[in-house]
Amino acid sequence: MRGSRMARALGRMPRDRVLLLLAALIGAGLLLRIYFLLVWSPAITGYSDSGIYFDGAIGPLSRLWSDPIRVVGYSMFLRLLHGIAPHLIFVITVQHLLGLGAALLFFLAVRRCGGPRGLGLAPAAIIALGGDELFIEHAALSDALFVFLLSAVLYCALRAFQGGAAWAALAGLCAGLGVWDREAGLAMIVVVALWLCFSAGRPTRRTLAVGALCLAVSLASVGAYAGWRHLASGKPGVLTSNSAWNLYGRVAPWADCTKFTPPPGTRALCETTPVSRRRNPTPASSKLRPSEYYIYDSESPAYRLFGPAYLVSDRPHAMRILRKWSEAALLGQPLDYLDAVWLDTIRLFDPNHPSYGDLSADEMVALMLGGVPPNSGRNAFVEFWQQRLYPHDSRPHRGDIAPLKEWERITRVDGSWMGLLLALCLAGPWLLSGRARSGMLLFGCSALALLFFPILVKGYDYRFVIAAFGPLLAGGALAAWGLVARVKAKPVATRLLGRAGRTST
Repeated sequence: MRGSRMARALGRMPRDRVLLLLAALIGAGLLLRIYFLLVWSPAITGYSDSGIYFDGAIGPLSRLWSDPIRVVGYSMFLRLLHGIAPHLIFVITVQHLLGLGAALLFFLAVRRCGGPRGLGLAPAAIIALGGDELFIEHAALSDALFVFLLSAVLYCALRAFQGGAAWAALAGLCAGLGVWDREAGLAMIVVVALWLCFSAGRPTRRTLAVGALCLAVSLASVGAYAGWRHLASGKPGVLTSNSAWNLYGRVAPWADCTKFTPPPGTRALCETTPVSRRRNPTPASSKLRPSEYYIYDSESPAYRLFGPAYLVSDRPHAMRILRKWSEAALLGQPLDYLDAVWLDTIRLFDPNHPSYGDLSADEMVALMLGGVPPNSGRNAFVEFWQQRLYPHDSRPHRGDIAPLKEWERITRVDGSWMGLLLALCLAGPWLLSGRARSGMLLFGCSALALLFFPILVKGYDYRFVIAAFGPLLAGGALAAWGLVARVKAKPVATRLLGRAGRTST
């Protein structure tokens, strides 16, 4: 009996166009990833962040907490995989498989929202085939793991809306683990918990209970991380020791101490150079001085006062002092802060537009492949830690990456595509109803949180935009279906009204 059912299911497969298209997407994505592994192996290691993650994955567990400015979930991930196979190419292979898994989860998540089954192909396509996703999966960075956890959070949340407590707890766990990997995951904890509470419209006892359970598990997961960190390292702070640096990087480029009163002991953080004359230190640069300069450059006022951001300062209460100065600048110059946020928002559509943010898409790819110094093709800092963590790896292979770079450029989500998708997500609540509307709100709010949380607290970086592509395409696909359905229904309603008018006369 069971064999006959399977045979009938397999017999239907050739007639199911949606499943065939999904299989084609996953198959094409797999081929692209195999090609990437053959052309550039074992990994992309131009970002200095990779070296920091490698450092945290070496030796005793006490080294895990050595980085004071980043959460260390990705180093834990590297340690776990190192115990299975001590080779970097194994990590990258797993990340590529996680990317394909994320594509499948987004497809399944959209299917649970109602509407045509093919709508889920949109987010699945951008993750399975998108060049940016391919590049972050091939890099020794935290992004690929974060995208997978994000897809799991959204899928489990939609199951919790229809299924119950176990799925809500799983959504909360994945959201909490997302914070272990990237602090931007904090925004998703809030979004998912609130969405579960209001997923049925007005909150009910059931939706409030499901939302509260999800939030409780998320906070418990984050609390477990913070408690483990405190017991193992004894370092200050909750998630990181140097969390105040990000807010400082957000406000320092435009902070003018003549427009606010610096708190006591912070006058050394003030710059005498007018904001209009603060430029990148590179020769003949016309770009605005970015947040990364203030966080990492040795000429930064905070660097000179407190030491580098990648070390815990010897000065007592350094982060409290830095945070107070940053908050004073923000409160004293709210219009300048909004202007900085606006400049970064423009970069969602035009990544090369001047702002105080960090890397554009082109600059991100150049750094990934070109390393430090720029265009050198290597990063000595990363290579040092890579050789210590993976001493038995063969020499890197660097083939012709040009076709993949061109594919990345073609498949970017910016410009008019970004504008269209954001417009659809904003209009979606008025175009849809029922399950589809609720699901679109989850995807749309997630995309907005992932796009704007980094901009609000640190600054634009194209690398941080990529995680939003999946929910953005998912919400946009649902909203577009709602728009098409309304347009198709309008002539029918017009004809019915016309008939009613003729009958009444």
